[in-house]
Amino acid sequence: MAFPPEFVVQFSCVFAMFLIWFFSLVPIRRAQSLHEEGYDNSNPRDQYTKLPDWGKRAVAAANNTFEGLAFFSIAVFTQAFSRFLQPASGKDDNKIRTVVDIICIIYIILRLIYLPLYWYDVASARSSIWAVGTLCIIAIFVIAFI
Repeated sequence: MAFPPEFVVQFSCVFAMFLIWFFSLVPIRRAQSLHEEGYDNSNPRDQYTKLPDWGKRAVAAANNTFEGLAFFSIAVFTQAFSRFLQPASGKDDNKIRTVVDIICIIYIILRLIYLPLYWYDVASARSSIWAVGTLCIIAIFVIAFI
């Protein structure tokens, strides 16, 4: 079975979200390497508690990004597989897919904005972006069952 081309945007957004999470680890490794004891590879999670505030925020941002990756991935795959299980209904499927593609792209853009806001501790804007991102995930789940 070949990869369905109609889901390229959605699955690419899942991969992009993985990359965002992966690159969100860079500031953590930087904070650990700048730590007075150096990078503690034998017990890195213990070292997280000893990092400066910006390093702790980087850890929290990476954890939050990973959580977002999990929920976003589940939503996208649920929506995609629900389309496989339903018989094609023509134009409506294309419209639904387009809406989900747009929601996925919006979610990725929001996560790209969210990370620096977390790193620089801009809590008010960060909370708003998180809320809109959560609504995007909920919308994808709802669309899966239309």
